[in-house]
Amino acid sequence: MATDADANIETETLPIDLLLVGLLGFWHLGVAQGYFEQSPAGIFLGLGAVLVAPGYALVALLFPRGSSESGGLFDNREGRISAGERLLLAVGSSVCIVPLLGLGLVLGSLGATTGSYQFAISVTTVLLTFAATIRRARVPSDVRFSPLRWMTTVRSQTFSTPSGGVPTIRILLVFGLLLSGTGIGYAAISTERGEQFTEFALVTESADGEPIASEYPSQIPLGSSRTVQVSIGNHEGQELNYTVVVIAQRIENGSVLATARIDRFRNRVGAGDTLKRPHELSPTLVGDHIRVSYLLYRNEPPVEANPRPENAYRRTHIWVNVTSG
Repeated sequence: MATDADANIETETLPIDLLLVGLLGFWHLGVAQGYFEQSPAGIFLGLGAVLVAPGYALVALLFPRGSSESGGLFDNREGRISAGERLLLAVGSSVCIVPLLGLGLVLGSLGATTGSYQFAISVTTVLLTFAATIRRARVPSDVRFSPLRWMTTVRSQTFSTPSGGVPTIRILLVFGLLLSGTGIGYAAISTERGEQFTEFALVTESADGEPIASEYPSQIPLGSSRTVQVSIGNHEGQELNYTVVVIAQRIENGSVLATARIDRFRNRVGAGDTLKRPHELSPTLVGDHIRVSYLLYRNEPPVEANPRPENAYRRTHIWVNVTSG
């Protein structure tokens, strides 16, 4: 027959800490895939996901047992680690794990971008958390580490026994690890402009069906069209909307004599994805050496100015002769 004490023991041994770490890992995975936008609160969550979560999951896997009858932050008996040492090792382990993951991406030629770095950290955290949960569940409940049990013990001892204090050297060590890891963590979660770019190109198909960046149509009768393929590769670290504006320009001696808009279309491209879209090119200006420009904008073109090569985020063009018939 189950008693209230038995129910209390089962509640205290619930892996609340691992549940929170796992959720943080899944949130970070969503950030890596572009499902969540950057925000001030996200910065703090990201620091926790990088500086604490992977190391905490590893420590939980290695040390599923709690300290023996200990309520102090750093008190420990029988060679088991206390809650304070668990947090200390979590930060220290994260500082070691995160750079090693980045090094692995570089050595494995997997592309050490911000998105891939975040993905590697989050997947590692989730896998370690899953393994730690299984191992902790195999430990007898009376010796299993429980953050709820530790907090209850600390609260009860706060008013009954005087505190001996935490050694200063351990406090300094904690702050030292936090400071040394902050730079690594911020670099892993921040989106540096130098690491973000969008590939934009026009391609055609060769005789064997392979996409090539050559053999563009050179002559198009007025009213007819030729097919080219627009390629947009999103390496910005998040899902984006792109707008492509196609214009034709008659140019003489470096001066633009006439401009005509041919087409405009919009597509949403996921982080890390490449969109290939066929486009029927049908210029409306007659003449030799008509410059047909494909202008790419993130979101929408600027409202205050007409789309032109100078204000495009990315641009490419081809030269065609447009005949009257």
